[in-house]
Amino acid sequence: MQYLVAGILKPGSEERLIALRNEFNEHLSQQPEKVSLFGLLRDKEGRRTGYLAFINADSFREAEVFLEQSPFFQDDLYERVEVAEFLPEVGELAE
Repeated sequence: MQYLVAGILKPGSEERLIALRNEFNEHLSQQPEKVSLFGLLRDKEGRRTGYLAFINADSFREAEVFLEQSPFFQDDLYERVEVAEFLPEVGELAE
């Protein structure tokens, strides 16, 4: 199943993001078969506001664990997070 995993960053977290960049990239590369799509969220001014991923997981809990293992999550850089099952209705992934 596909899950959306999103984290909206706390204001002022840029310095910590940079310090944890290598750990975060390592987290993403540890299970490449899980990540279908991953990207950065930016506001109108181009500032980084969060991250969003679509991942393959067998359950909500597995998707939550993927998020919880993120260095950004563990360092409390997210203002809020969201995990939701994703059921595509239009596009290449739709059945």
